[in-house]
Amino acid sequence: MDKEEIVSALKQFDELVDIHEPSINSITEKLQLHQEKKKTIFVKELILFICVACSLFVSILLIALKVPVSIVIFQGLGFIALPIIFKRDKKKIESEWN
Repeated sequence: MDKEEIVSALKQFDELVDIHEPSINSITEKLQLHQEKKKTIFVKELILFICVACSLFVSILLIALKVPVSIVIFQGLGFIALPIIFKRDKKKIESEWN
């Protein structure tokens, strides 16, 4: 093979395998969007953590005060509310990966 044939073959190969390279601006925009999403997710998780911590604190306080009716009410609300919250968050997490 001649050197010119090799160069032309490589050029043809490059034309067939044309790969789009993203610009730096598009990469930084995607990174900023990703960081904003992560920040909003962090805030929501922080709020959920604070709510759970407060409910546990109130439950322990009620146990200390021996008020069993309130404990049953809080546990019932927890069993109803937490699956709904986690199901909604699971859908959001799955939508992020897609």
